[in-house]
Amino acid sequence: MRKIKILQFTISNARGGDTQYVLQNWKFIDKNRFQFDFVTASKTLDFSQELTAQGCKIHYLSCRANDNEVQFTKEINQILDEGYDAIHLHTSYWTGFLVEKLAYERNCPNVIIHSHNTMIDQSNLQKREECIANHEHYKHKLPLEYGTKFCACSRLAADWLFGEQIPRRRIQILHNAIDLPLYSFSPAVRKEYRQNWGLDGCFVLGHIGRFTYQKNHSMCFEIFRKVYQKFPHARLILIGDGELETNIRQQVKESGLESKVMFLGKRSDVPQLLQAIDLFLLPSRFEGLPFSLIEAQAAGLKCFTTTAVSAEAKITPNLEYLSGNVSEWVDRILQAADGYDRTGSDCFITQAGYDLRQQIKLIEKLYSGQDISRDCLSAADSCE
Repeated sequence: MRKIKILQFTISNARGGDTQYVLQNWKFIDKNRFQFDFVTASKTLDFSQELTAQGCKIHYLSCRANDNEVQFTKEINQILDEGYDAIHLHTSYWTGFLVEKLAYERNCPNVIIHSHNTMIDQSNLQKREECIANHEHYKHKLPLEYGTKFCACSRLAADWLFGEQIPRRRIQILHNAIDLPLYSFSPAVRKEYRQNWGLDGCFVLGHIGRFTYQKNHSMCFEIFRKVYQKFPHARLILIGDGELETNIRQQVKESGLESKVMFLGKRSDVPQLLQAIDLFLLPSRFEGLPFSLIEAQAAGLKCFTTTAVSAEAKITPNLEYLSGNVSEWVDRILQAADGYDRTGSDCFITQAGYDLRQQIKLIEKLYSGQDISRDCLSAADSCE
């Protein structure tokens, strides 16, 4: 039987939420029926050997559409010449829709446009405003015929990418599902990791995310600094890397708390590290629907995030939404320092549709060209 060929456009070496989404789906999809190939604008991918060993092809772009439209068009057409049954376009904001246009002109049978965020992750205010203006310009001009399926990780992400241009009923919400058993609460793993990292007797706050404008690490550290003033046994674990890491390290150094903050970089043992944490903090300026909050809730953690994060992220009673006021965060963290009932959350995660073993069945239907409207919420439904 011929496999259904899916082109994933695009992934990156930074392994952000959209790349994580694609790689997780590849891990669980029926490889006897489906083949994934990938497009990337990154020069290299740290995980490329793993993908190619599994029969995947990686297409490396030499430029972006805005840099050299002629060369970009040539490369995309060469990729499309390989004959894909579906193209899954993972998008955070609009800079144009040349790929969608080319796929339409080539009569690609299944073009999935998928929104993964709600703002532009650019720390420079002027550049961010320019990008937003450009995004809004293209958003209102997106031809409906350029996509056969329109998807988003949350209602807010749907609103951001599609606006009023695409009817709400046409947009399907696809959950950022996780490998649930990896994250289930384990007292044994918690004990082991706290011992190994010298955290016994500590009050551990944790955060996962790239060091970018979006994730708001500066606020995260300021919250910790004030908590530490009350609880000298408090510690902060930061998992991830990124362009603003040096700035945050300098902020920590100037506060004299270098020995209290752990910069762990990229990690392959995030599920285990979540067990060692006591409270999870995500003071993001914006989000589509963050994997990290799903993972932290699955680990039974009490989580605090901002009101900028979609209400759909609240899967367990342990997630609380707070304002951008640091004092409010500190007060709630101090109240939670007395402890809480940390138990397994598998039932909550599964019922909400965030167990990837279930969600992958929906993805397989999507790639097969089947109607999934009865299997998942539309953007309109999720408003209710």
